[in-house]
Amino acid sequence: LAFFHAVTQDRRKFGRIGWNVPYDFNESDFKISFQLLELYLQKAYDAKGEIPWETLRYLIGEAMYGGRVTDNYDRRVLNTYLEEYMGDFLFDENQPFYFSQAGHDYTCPIEGDLVEYNGSI
Repeated sequence: LAFFHAVTQDRRKFGRIGWNVPYDFNESDFKISFQLLELYLQKAYDAKGEIPWETLRYLIGEAMYGGRVTDNYDRRVLNTYLEEYMGDFLFDENQPFYFSQAGHDYTCPIEGDLVEYNGSI
Protein backbone atom coordinates (compact mmCIF):
# COMPACT_ATOMS: atom_id res chain seq x y z
CA LEU A 1 0.00 0.00 0.00
CA ALA A 2 2.87 2.38 0.79
CA PHE A 3 4.44 1.82 -2.65
CA PHE A 4 1.06 2.32 -4.32
CA HIS A 5 0.52 5.59 -2.44
CA ALA A 6 4.04 6.77 -3.31
CA VAL A 7 3.46 6.06 -7.00
CA THR A 8 0.15 7.92 -7.05
CA GLN A 9 1.85 10.91 -5.42
CA ASP A 10 4.93 10.75 -7.62
CA ARG A 11 2.98 10.72 -10.87
CA ARG A 12 1.65 14.20 -10.06
CA LYS A 13 5.00 15.83 -10.69
CA PHE A 14 4.82 14.78 -14.37
CA GLY A 15 1.70 16.87 -15.00
CA ARG A 16 -0.60 15.58 -17.73
CA ILE A 17 1.84 12.78 -18.53
CA GLY A 18 1.44 11.43 -14.98
CA TRP A 19 -2.33 11.89 -14.60
CA ASN A 20 -4.70 13.27 -17.24
CA VAL A 21 -6.45 15.23 -14.48
CA PRO A 22 -4.62 16.50 -11.36
CA TYR A 23 -5.98 14.59 -8.35
CA ASP A 24 -5.60 15.49 -4.72
CA PHE A 25 -4.53 12.10 -3.34
CA ASN A 26 -3.44 12.71 0.23
CA GLU A 27 -2.60 11.17 3.57
CA SER A 28 -6.26 10.53 4.43
CA ASP A 29 -6.57 8.22 1.38
CA PHE A 30 -3.56 6.29 2.60
CA LYS A 31 -4.74 6.12 6.22
CA ILE A 32 -8.26 4.89 5.47
CA SER A 33 -6.89 2.36 2.97
CA PHE A 34 -4.37 1.20 5.57
CA GLN A 35 -7.15 0.71 8.13
CA LEU A 36 -9.20 -1.20 5.57
CA LEU A 37 -6.24 -3.40 4.68
CA GLU A 38 -5.48 -4.00 8.36
CA LEU A 39 -9.12 -4.99 9.02
CA TYR A 40 -9.32 -7.44 6.12
CA LEU A 41 -5.91 -8.99 6.84
CA GLN A 42 -6.82 -9.48 10.50
CA LYS A 43 -10.17 -11.07 9.58
CA ALA A 44 -8.46 -13.42 7.12
CA TYR A 45 -5.83 -14.32 9.72
CA ASP A 46 -8.40 -14.95 12.47
CA ALA A 47 -10.53 -17.11 10.16
CA LYS A 48 -7.41 -18.85 8.78
CA GLY A 49 -8.81 -18.05 5.35
CA GLU A 50 -7.71 -16.50 2.11
CA ILE A 51 -6.94 -12.81 1.84
CA PRO A 52 -9.72 -11.20 -0.25
CA TRP A 53 -7.37 -9.39 -2.64
CA GLU A 54 -10.03 -8.71 -5.27
CA THR A 55 -12.28 -7.03 -2.70
CA LEU A 56 -9.39 -4.98 -1.32
CA ARG A 57 -8.29 -3.87 -4.79
CA TYR A 58 -11.86 -2.87 -5.62
CA LEU A 59 -12.43 -0.91 -2.41
CA ILE A 60 -9.09 0.88 -2.58
CA GLY A 61 -9.06 1.38 -6.35
CA GLU A 62 -12.69 2.33 -6.87
CA ALA A 63 -13.71 3.90 -3.56
CA MET A 64 -10.79 5.15 -1.48
CA TYR A 65 -8.44 6.45 -4.18
CA GLY A 66 -10.68 5.87 -7.18
CA GLY A 67 -13.45 8.01 -5.76
CA ARG A 68 -11.40 11.03 -6.76
CA VAL A 69 -10.59 9.77 -10.26
CA THR A 70 -12.79 11.13 -13.03
CA ASP A 71 -10.83 10.06 -16.12
CA ASN A 72 -11.28 6.46 -17.32
CA TYR A 73 -7.65 6.13 -18.43
CA ASP A 74 -6.43 7.35 -15.04
CA ARG A 75 -8.75 4.85 -13.34
CA ARG A 76 -7.27 2.10 -15.50
CA VAL A 77 -3.73 3.13 -14.53
CA LEU A 78 -4.69 3.27 -10.84
CA ASN A 79 -6.19 -0.22 -10.94
CA THR A 80 -3.19 -1.56 -12.86
CA TYR A 81 -0.89 -0.42 -10.07
CA LEU A 82 -3.11 -2.14 -7.52
CA GLU A 83 -2.99 -5.36 -9.56
CA GLU A 84 0.79 -5.04 -9.59
CA TYR A 85 1.19 -4.39 -5.85
CA MET A 86 -1.55 -6.44 -4.17
CA GLY A 87 -1.98 -10.19 -4.40
CA ASP A 88 -0.86 -13.59 -3.12
CA PHE A 89 2.23 -13.35 -5.34
CA LEU A 90 3.72 -11.08 -2.65
CA PHE A 91 4.19 -14.09 -0.39
CA ASP A 92 5.40 -16.62 -2.96
CA GLU A 93 8.50 -18.28 -1.49
CA ASN A 94 9.62 -19.73 -4.84
CA GLN A 95 9.48 -16.47 -6.81
CA PRO A 96 10.24 -13.38 -4.70
CA PHE A 97 8.35 -10.23 -5.66
CA TYR A 98 10.40 -7.05 -6.01
CA PHE A 99 8.60 -3.74 -5.59
CA SER A 100 11.70 -2.18 -7.10
CA GLN A 101 15.23 -3.20 -7.95
CA ALA A 102 16.53 0.30 -8.67
CA GLY A 103 19.52 0.73 -6.37
CA HIS A 104 18.08 -1.58 -3.71
CA ASP A 105 16.00 -4.74 -3.87
CA TYR A 106 12.70 -3.84 -2.19
CA THR A 107 10.97 -7.10 -1.36
CA CYS A 108 8.17 -8.12 0.96
CA PRO A 109 9.59 -10.09 3.92
CA ILE A 110 7.87 -13.47 4.17
CA GLU A 111 7.86 -13.71 7.95
CA GLY A 112 9.55 -12.28 11.00
CA ASP A 113 9.05 -10.01 13.94
CA LEU A 114 8.62 -6.23 13.98
CA VAL A 115 12.37 -5.57 14.25
CA GLU A 116 13.06 -7.64 11.12
CA TYR A 117 10.29 -5.89 9.17
CA ASN A 118 11.56 -2.45 10.21
CA GLY A 119 15.07 -3.51 9.25
CA SER A 120 13.97 -4.46 5.76
CA ILE A 121 12.19 -1.13 5.32
